[in-house]
Amino acid sequence: MSDFKTVAVAGVGNVGTDIIEELLEKQSEGRLDKIVLLTRSLSSKAAEAFTTRGVQVATVDYADEASLLAALTGVDVVVSTVGHIAVQDGSQATLARAAKEAGVRLFLPSEYGGVTGGHQSGPFAGKAKVHTLLKELDLPYALIHTGLLMKFAFSPIAGIDLPNGKATIGGDGTPTLSFTTIRDAARFVAYILTTLPFEKLAWRVFCVEGDRISYNEVFEQYSVKTGKPLSITRRPISELQAVVNANPADRTSAIQLVVARGSTVGKKEDLANGDFPEWNPKKVIDVIVT
Repeated sequence: MSDFKTVAVAGVGNVGTDIIEELLEKQSEGRLDKIVLLTRSLSSKAAEAFTTRGVQVATVDYADEASLLAALTGVDVVVSTVGHIAVQDGSQATLARAAKEAGVRLFLPSEYGGVTGGHQSGPFAGKAKVHTLLKELDLPYALIHTGLLMKFAFSPIAGIDLPNGKATIGGDGTPTLSFTTIRDAARFVAYILTTLPFEKLAWRVFCVEGDRISYNEVFEQYSVKTGKPLSITRRPISELQAVVNANPADRTSAIQLVVARGSTVGKKEDLANGDFPEWNPKKVIDVIVT
């Protein structure tokens, strides 16, 4: 049984919103006393909606450690869901320093994708630097690696346009990848924070997945289940690498490069899915065909 009673969530985007929803469910069960949302603006619709449901909303400046410290006083756990820019520009690092000073006991940095540890360069380098910082601060972390989030992996941002029967992918589509829905990732986070004891969370790397499958297999299942053919364009790794090198902000090409190389969160026998026995996450085909 967890002894954490106050959780702060930094960011109210796709991942942050679902995590707060799941934490509210745990609060209704008496497993949490307080949920704090850190946001840059009180005017967001999500922040306003959560305020009416009892979430304490704090407006913060991620460049101002003092404002973060004030918001985090009395908080047990920080769950960061800040975006890529906030990771790269040092905002998440400032959040971590403030969390340490405020007496936070556990920090979940913004991950929710592939395994990021050890990267010295590239899009994951900023996340790896935060891992190092947390070790230097002696602020225990828990890392949540989910593989590709389905909402983005099967959307135009990844080159997938299922309603119009078109898909552009990196490589030949044969590599196996890990996929998870945002809501299933949020359910996992809320469960472990309100169920597992501190010693089973501190310095843990949780590799989880809802499905392990290749794009070719997904496309075949989709065509069989819907009866609709797909027109598939395949971009070679060499082309994608050149584009990403020239423009690291090209998110579509970056995702397609990950797809081309294949990316699971680890060996099946090493997955942490079993830490949440009743998790039962959704498969890709059940998400893209409803």
